[in-house]
Amino acid sequence: MANPHEIELGRLLVARGLLTHEQVLALVREGNADGRELADLVVVRGHASQQVVDRLQEIIHNETRSPLARRADASTEHEISLTGVRESIARACLEEALAMLPKDRGEAHRELRRLAQEFSDTESGIRAAQHLRAQGQTL
Repeated sequence: MANPHEIELGRLLVARGLLTHEQVLALVREGNADGRELADLVVVRGHASQQVVDRLQEIIHNETRSPLARRADASTEHEISLTGVRESIARACLEEALAMLPKDRGEAHRELRRLAQEFSDTESGIRAAQHLRAQGQTL
């Protein structure tokens, strides 16, 4: 599970153009699977140097005034969204669009396209785009 510091690190990496939302989510999922920290994965995969990651973590610490939390200290197995409320909204819309697919494919594709465009910064927006591509649709 990503902890609040990892979530903020992901946001900073995206804001500084070092990674895309999709790349951050993939690294968070990888960390969820094997327990490694987002910061470590960013460096190991060559997305940023250890110095850059250390500086971003320092910024997070200075903004939050809380000690760096390690992934191992998290107390739940649930994944945490990088975008909170937006992700909740996008997830609900994605579920509705996917449920609509068997009944009204055209309308479902329109809704998936809207989600992929308007919520591209969320995991559900990315999933909507993936569903469209898998069905041979364009954004």
